[in-house]
Amino acid sequence: MRKEELLKYLEIIGLELEKNGVHGEIIITGGAAMCLVHSARDATKDIDALYEPKSEIHALAEKIADEHSLPQNWLNDGVKGFMDGNVETVEFMRTGNLKISTVTPEYLLAMKLMSSRVEGQDYDDIKFLLRKLNIRTIEDAVSVIKRFFPLNRVLPKTGYVVEQILDELKAE
Repeated sequence: MRKEELLKYLEIIGLELEKNGVHGEIIITGGAAMCLVHSARDATKDIDALYEPKSEIHALAEKIADEHSLPQNWLNDGVKGFMDGNVETVEFMRTGNLKISTVTPEYLLAMKLMSSRVEGQDYDDIKFLLRKLNIRTIEDAVSVIKRFFPLNRVLPKTGYVVEQILDELKAE
């Protein structure tokens, strides 16, 4: 889904919540944050998010999926297992009765480094965030991670991924 589509579907949720007299909030993470908030990519396959009220927003997302031929999980909360109590967010926008926030770039980087997936879009996302946050050393990257996650949960490959990307950034 492209940025314009994502915004359209989120706006539909906000307007429907407003019609129903319900207030809601969505906290966007992952590829949707990279696309919508940071303009780091043109599209994403879904919106990984935390949202409340869960049942109302989930029902609206299913209705939008049916009406627009989207996958049923175009808006999903599968990311909840990867987020902890130290989540840092900033407001992105409001539409209707929906407040849309996103995790900070630092938190997003920490999440992506915790998984350190080198396949797909994550590698480029990490590179983008390291550049955006002006992180030039492994130590700086580790300090971002430990603001949000226990270091004993960091995968050994994370250091190698950061080192490789930092080398590429130096060569640019």
